Parts: sequence; structure tokens; C-alpha cells
Amino acid sequence: MKAQFHLPLATYPDASSFSLLQNAVAVSLHQKAGLTASMPLVRIEPFQPRFPSLLDVDKMRADAERLSKDNGAVLGQTLHDYARKAEVEVEIQPFDAREPFVAQTLAELSRAYDLSILEASVLMRPLIESVLFESGRPLLLFPPDNFCGRIDAVAVAWDGGATVARTLAGARFLLERVSRVVLISVTDDKQIDERGRDHLTTALRKAGLAVDVAAVQAKGDSPASVIQGAALERKADLLVAGAYGHSRLREFILGGVTRSLLTRLEMPTVLCH
Repeated sequence: MKAQFHLPLATYPDASSFSLLQNAVAVSLHQKAGLTASMPLVRIEPFQPRFPSLLDVDKMRADAERLSKDNGAVLGQTLHDYARKAEVEVEIQPFDAREPFVAQTLAELSRAYDLSILEASVLMRPLIESVLFESGRPLLLFPPDNFCGRIDAVAVAWDGGATVARTLAGARFLLERVSRVVLISVTDDKQIDERGRDHLTTALRKAGLAVDVAAVQAKGDSPASVIQGAALERKADLLVAGAYGHSRLREFILGGVTRSLLTRLEMPTVLCH
């Protein structure tokens, strides 16, 4: 069965980057997947100030909607150009959405696809979290200005928890085209289920993959940074990690691997909640 990837696009107030479009086309090409882009045409609710104002709110609303439409036109044409050059099947689906509900609608649309693709940035954080928490599907997150080639080696941030196991299962179709997996555990961050890791290693080897196990220590550094460094050192093309293994409140207060990944992403990463 041919995998179907989803590209949720932003058109207002900031537009998705061209590097995201390039990465989405590249990963779809190498995974032999279809690609569907959802293009919001943002509608701003009419607003009447309670008190007299010099601001022309109707003109501001029209300008905002025009900006969304213009950004969408540029993104759509650029995506078509990239896809045609790479000979990737792409479909662009525009839709009207009121401004407060764009991220929610994109998350709901993501539920129909095997994988959604976004780019890590502060400006796109609300959209990223909406797709991550509400789609029920894996999210492939790219660093800004990082181009993805063929995925041949995958690193797994393994702590034995259910979240990373769920992400690994959701991204299993990505493993069908790789030759090597490295399981990375940060041993001084939390207790590692070594027996579970050994079971996973055996299962992956039975599936025909070469598997390496790397036990690293954070030594006070961010576990997310240490995991990414270990993955890059071992020439991994992609990182698979669980998302928000603890409560969102604890992640917000204390940080955490997921929060660090969203703010300091160094390599393409698959997350799933």
C-alpha cells in the first residue's frame, strides 16, 4: 500500500518556508509516498471597536485575508514546481477557515494520512502542538533550512516507555526502506528498561535490520541535545522519539526531551503522542 503524507501549510500571519516544501517533496520521493498539502485561506471575523477609533478595521481585515490568499498562491506554485521537478505526486487542497481555528482544522485533516510534515520554529509552535496532540498520527519535524535526503539509518531515543513504542509503531513504514537502526538510551536521566530494549533489538534484527545499541550519559546537559548528538555521530538520517512522556504541565515547568526537541531541533525527527 502506498503511504500518504500530509503537508499542513501556514498562510497567515506567517507563511510556511520553502525549505519545508523542499523537504516534504524529498521525503515523499524517497519513501515513494503520495503528498497532499492542506492550504488554509484564512477568514477574519468582522470586528467593531467598542469605542471610536482611527483604525480602519474593515481594511485591516481585508488586507489580512488578501495576505493569506497571496501567500497561499506563492506556496502552491512553488510546491507544484518542486514536485514536478522531482516527479512526485502532489495534491493541493485549499479550504476556508476562520482565523482562530486554522491549527485545529489542520490537525483534524491530518488524521486521514499516515504522516504529517512540519518545520520546527517558534512561529509554527501552535500549529506543531495542535497536529502533535490532536491528529493521532506521527509528525515528521524538520529543522529550519535542513534538507532531507534519503533515509537509510534511523536512531530511536529508547527509554522503554509507551510513547516511544507508539511512535516506533506509527513510523514503522519508514523502517521498511532503511538498513540500520541505532537504539540510544540516556542512562543517567531515567531508569532504562534494558530487557525491553533487548527484546526490541531482537525483533528488529529478525525483521532484517542491522541494530546497534548506544548507552550515553547526559552529565547535566539536555538529554535531547545528547540524544541528537549521539544520533548524528552515528550517521543517523532520522530520529524517532516519543512525545511528552510526562504530563504537559511537568514538561512546561521543567522542560523535558520533547520541549527541547521542539525548540532546538538538529535533525529530522518523528514524534507521536
